Amino acid sequence: MKIILANYRYYVSGGPEIYMFNVKRLLEDAGHTVIPFSVRSPLNEDTPYSRYFPHGKSESGDAYFNNVKKTPKNVARLLSCAFYNREAYKNLRRLIQDERPDVVYVLQQINALSPSIFKACHDEGVRVVHRLSDFNIMCPRSDFLCNGEVCTACINGDYSKAADMSCCHGSRATTAVRIASMKFHRCKRLFDYVDAFVCPSAFTAFLLKKSGVPGEKINVVPTFTTAPSRPEVCPAAGKYALYLGRISPEKGVDLTVDAAMRNSGVRLKITGRTDDEYAASIKTAVEEAGISDRVDFVGFVKGEEKERLIDGAACVLCPSTWFENMPNTVLEAYAHSKPVVVFDIGCMPELVENGETGSVLPLGDVDALSKTIAFYLENPDEARRQGMNGRNAVLMKYTPQNHLEKLEAILDPACAKKED
Repeated sequence: MKIILANYRYYVSGGPEIYMFNVKRLLEDAGHTVIPFSVRSPLNEDTPYSRYFPHGKSESGDAYFNNVKKTPKNVARLLSCAFYNREAYKNLRRLIQDERPDVVYVLQQINALSPSIFKACHDEGVRVVHRLSDFNIMCPRSDFLCNGEVCTACINGDYSKAADMSCCHGSRATTAVRIASMKFHRCKRLFDYVDAFVCPSAFTAFLLKKSGVPGEKINVVPTFTTAPSRPEVCPAAGKYALYLGRISPEKGVDLTVDAAMRNSGVRLKITGRTDDEYAASIKTAVEEAGISDRVDFVGFVKGEEKERLIDGAACVLCPSTWFENMPNTVLEAYAHSKPVVVFDIGCMPELVENGETGSVLPLGDVDALSKTIAFYLENPDEARRQGMNGRNAVLMKYTPQNHLEKLEAILDPACAKKED
């Protein structure tokens, strides 16, 4: 197949872009031709197709709203990207005409490429498949959070609560624009042009169906990972529990620190930058509680450093209190034979089998979190057993080959015609 892979960034900024480059490589290794389509940015990877890329939110190419200078020209671009990016529509049509792809696989598009690209595919008669990396087509904030609490009030198209609460960036004006754009997309039925949706988890698929998308268009294709080669004997469980991710309120880092405060046997290593106000407050709380000798903030880590930290842990913590789509943290822990501790919310119960690949705890239960961390530290044999079960799940269920086969069946136009 010849596949156009569309995403609003063509450089690694987070999990969606890691997936983008990984799936691009996976498809190319399988013999497919993959053509990128994104917005212009000085951070982009080199590609001969950049001449087709439309302008993004700003003249500088910065993808982040807060960093964009609100000049009249940039404001016009922001509005275009939020509602209907005509340049993206025109450029994608031109790319389709020049390359004649079999399908367009769209990842992140909101507030940059915009849903105009779905109409471009429809007008050129090309199949389009959209993978959800977050909840942007169902929630103005894209994360189902309101004042730090889980909220699904907008899922059916009633955005009155979001307007009342100024959900987006705490700004009434920004929220009004986001709501207006979502209403515009619904009114113009732009998402109806999507032939198939790909959801990383069954929970996301459930929410998407609840929002009004026909069930026959929804497919569950979990993210994939590659487990590092291991000796037959699993490495010994370590002497600390590892929090792996960014430090933000919805990630449950504060609850993890509270768990350490309640049990002197709990030792933690916490990854993530500590240079913002919230992260700094968590670090201060640790210092004031006098537990700095047991709670170590190791900063942002990647590559071999991250792998060493995972290998040295007794368990990996992913105590999110919001709807994760499908966190890479869980699969990374499994790949390194580590059990995962999560709360019972969103997709977590479908990723972690309680007592077999980790522990699923009542949402927000700090006492249970504290006792569970201590359990894994004190019972290395059980931590090792559950960790090996997690690794087996990666080797059997979350493999690149499984992902490829499921994705090819959705992307392949011939397959779609047979289903019709």
